[in-house]
Amino acid sequence: MSKTRVLARLVPCLLVLWAACSTPAGEYKIALVPARGGQRGLYVVNSDSTGAKLLSTQGTVQLRAGSWSPDGKKIAYYSVGPGDSIIMNSYRIPLHSLLYVMDASGADQKRLLDVPVSNFAWSPDGRKMAFVSAYEDPQREDSEIVRGARQPVSAIYILDLNTHQQMRVTAYGYFCSASWSPDGTRIALSFGDDPKRSDIYVASLDGKHTRKVTDSPTIELYPTWSPNGKTLAWVAASVPGEETPGAGVYVLDLDGAKPRQVTNMAMSEASWSPDGKTLLLQSGDGVYVVGVDGGNPLKISGTSDRPMDAVFAPDGHRVMFRSNHEGDWHLYTVDLNGAGLRRIIGQLSASQFCLSPLLH
Repeated sequence: MSKTRVLARLVPCLLVLWAACSTPAGEYKIALVPARGGQRGLYVVNSDSTGAKLLSTQGTVQLRAGSWSPDGKKIAYYSVGPGDSIIMNSYRIPLHSLLYVMDASGADQKRLLDVPVSNFAWSPDGRKMAFVSAYEDPQREDSEIVRGARQPVSAIYILDLNTHQQMRVTAYGYFCSASWSPDGTRIALSFGDDPKRSDIYVASLDGKHTRKVTDSPTIELYPTWSPNGKTLAWVAASVPGEETPGAGVYVLDLDGAKPRQVTNMAMSEASWSPDGKTLLLQSGDGVYVVGVDGGNPLKISGTSDRPMDAVFAPDGHRVMFRSNHEGDWHLYTVDLNGAGLRRIIGQLSASQFCLSPLLH
């Protein structure tokens, strides 16, 4: 075969390889549920605002920040399908819904459990799911619980997505949440046996080794692991109607002596930057960033009213949140110094959203 023919065959292949290898760094996808009338279902769009695709037309779809699987191939979400009324009528628990999963392409949409849940989290390898539910609360049918006047007691469970077997890893209590360690061998828990307080624990998956890392009069919530797995961060909230000292955001080096307070400002959630140097803090009046060693948190959401669901972009260079300061709820990004606030996704509104991992 002549050199000319060989080159003619190689050039298209080389162009394909070049295109694949030249995918811009920092690219990811955004899944969102619209908030505006006439926009309904679950959409996915590229991080550069192109390629919007409707994956589901169900009007009951709800997302959370951790809906995308760690490998970027699946999306977990809350929904109530046409055949789910029997289950929901059997478990009339406030703030609970059924857990579904689909391929990131929108294919193979299916329900994972026959009971409703209030929270969930993928394991780092995507083979398990931690979830929170009050479905085993013997008093869940009490009228005060059904109408939301009293909290049910919940527990934290682990679901094996291959075998569909589940294991309860806590007793029944209040303020339950779970976060996987980066290596998938442990989970950090918030749990309380009193409706006015809770603490943070670290537990092995078999439940045999549990370490209580706080003993506080406050409500300790939403522990989250640093990217290197060596440190926990969480928020501490005052008991409603009481002047409880110690509210704010804390971190704990797991080989250290005791937690240290990063800020005493009241926050609802904290999350780590991908490099583990910065915490993203959410409160009712704004979005803040602060160094892990503490200091004065920097408000980066500007004058946006009610910014919600703030997350770091997967590359760590910007923060994304939703706000309705222009009327409808839309997605916005902002630099870590508070500059460059801009709306993204054009006219597509968003009531919830989640971000895929970086795509390579």
